[in-house]
Amino acid sequence: APISAPSRTANFANLDHLAPISAPSPTANFANLDHLAPISAPSRTMPERHNTLLPSPADAKFKAAVIEFVIPGAKNGGSDKGPDGHRIDSVPIANGLVKAGAACDIVLYDFTQHEEFAAKVEGYDALLVRINPGQLSQGTTPGTQERFDTLMNAMLAKGKLVWSSPAVQTQMGAKDALVKISGTSCGLVDTFAYYEKASLEEGFKKTMAFQPRVIKQNRGSAGEGIWLCWLEGKDYCANFGDASLDDDDKIKLMEMNDNHVEYHTVKEFLTFCVDGPDAPGAGTWASSFPGKYLEGGVAQGGQLVDQRLLPRISEGEVRMLMVGDVLQMIVHKKPEGGGLSAVGGNSAYTYYKPGCVEYADLENKFVNEDIPQLMKVLNIENDPLPLLWTGDFIPRDGDEPGTTAYVVGEFNCSCVGISKFQAVCGGEKTLADVSDEDYFESCELTDLMGVTAVKFLELKNAE
Repeated sequence: APISAPSRTANFANLDHLAPISAPSPTANFANLDHLAPISAPSRTMPERHNTLLPSPADAKFKAAVIEFVIPGAKNGGSDKGPDGHRIDSVPIANGLVKAGAACDIVLYDFTQHEEFAAKVEGYDALLVRINPGQLSQGTTPGTQERFDTLMNAMLAKGKLVWSSPAVQTQMGAKDALVKISGTSCGLVDTFAYYEKASLEEGFKKTMAFQPRVIKQNRGSAGEGIWLCWLEGKDYCANFGDASLDDDDKIKLMEMNDNHVEYHTVKEFLTFCVDGPDAPGAGTWASSFPGKYLEGGVAQGGQLVDQRLLPRISEGEVRMLMVGDVLQMIVHKKPEGGGLSAVGGNSAYTYYKPGCVEYADLENKFVNEDIPQLMKVLNIENDPLPLLWTGDFIPRDGDEPGTTAYVVGEFNCSCVGISKFQAVCGGEKTLADVSDEDYFESCELTDLMGVTAVKFLELKNAE
């Protein structure tokens, strides 16, 4: 039967024999409890935070250096730095090595004292280069980048470890790596590279006549010089090679740094790419960047890559954040504001831990199958993987109906920033201004970098 509430007139007389419970007297004697220790509130021990470089262990087996560079005349020495001239993530990276048992210093590269720097780095077992691409060509004497790269190669030849080595940056970080991996399971077979004007004109007019394309410059960042291209007012041809566009054919362009749209003729676009927006025949451009993507030739990174535009890019990119051969985090970057770009601050980020069900197949394929393939076709089998690098994947329809496959859109391995540290760079804020939550979360990554670096050093030492 259901339990009902007692009647207000219920007779509880049968409880009258029970003595009432009274409050204890203020003078009650609890002397017999004096032997018990007082109960105190549990203490909350916060992890220790370090906003400055930790002292290196006296018995360190290995000695490493984090290499930085200050751009002459630039505020803070560059937009990637704080007011002290350091990258915000340099101290946590160095401290990760110290916590892993290595000695570590932060060393500034001064291009005016190259020989002194070369002598200094002789004393280290490993060098972590934290210099953004292109910075060694800003405000420096001609040939500074080449002299620095030659020195890093000399260190490698002497048995030192360098992250990332010039060879790895060239083979893996350049956009034409996408051409080299086009025959692998994570590449696109119809990927082409152009290094000079004639091949660009011939190739682009043919690919653009067939289907929407993505044109990517080699030297840009955050979507600068990455153009999504559609044919305007004309049908695509049925088969690749059936047609080639004329100079006066019209195309719609979207630059991925800010999702802005422009309309130009084929001739205007090609002129912009080769000679810049002010060249005769370039038309009028809204882009804030200067084009001239082939300038300097192959030796200076002048190149354009031409890939099929995958329509499912609107679903976002999946970034695999790697420390050596270890996956540290998966980031889904979803375009916002009606654009197709998931770079340049135009995206919403969702973070996933390794082993998540959402990307279990991609994780297994990339870590266990793709990376060995990539190292072989990129000819970096004898080099250590970058200490911190990313592979950015774009979804496409799989071979089986209803399935999804992923292809690499780009690799980043030159100087990958740690976003929650670098979010405060460029102004007056320092590492101390990073919130505790962001600091300790990001230190999971920098601590893993330290452990991985020491592991690589131990393997090198055992050879």
